[in-house]
Amino acid sequence: MKQSVRSFAIGLFTAGILLLGGIFFFGTGGEKVEDLAAEDLIDLVEQKGYYVLNKEEYIAASVGDESKTASAETNSKEENSEQESSNKEEDASKDKEDEATENAEAKEENSDENDSEKAEKEEEKEKTSYTLKIKEGMASSDISSVLENNDIIDDAGEFNEYLIDNDYHLKVQIGEYELTSGMSHYEVAEAITK
Repeated sequence: MKQSVRSFAIGLFTAGILLLGGIFFFGTGGEKVEDLAAEDLIDLVEQKGYYVLNKEEYIAASVGDESKTASAETNSKEENSEQESSNKEEDASKDKEDEATENAEAKEENSDENDSEKAEKEEEKEKTSYTLKIKEGMASSDISSVLENNDIIDDAGEFNEYLIDNDYHLKVQIGEYELTSGMSHYEVAEAITK
């Protein structure tokens, strides 16, 4: 054991020395930005598609943009005053249309709420309840089949997988359990493992 650890350590040490020697003698191969002249940097940046401005050019460009935006604002104000009068007429007609649309949407929402309430009531009526009797030696697949046959769950295979995946199949208790069709897999599994 000592010999193999020593050999490994010597190998790492040798590899490190070789890497350092290679870097020292051959360098990293790339030029540093600090080593390049300013003109070379400008050429390199312009080749990449960027513009280089000195301080004076930058200030002139930013001041020029502000004056252009100020004149554009005054022109747009004059145009806006003319358009406002025509827009007011259009807005009045749009408001009437919007009110009609809102009223129609409100009626649809009320009917949707009534429909959903009716559907919930029908589901409550359709829920079936079943008393499950788990006997000694019943497998989780047997329990799943009984629940599917009595319309408590939709798919026995899926429920059995759920029991196995979540380790409920190991915790099933003997006894009688009142179950309904509206219960989730989690709720049924919790009920039969208490």
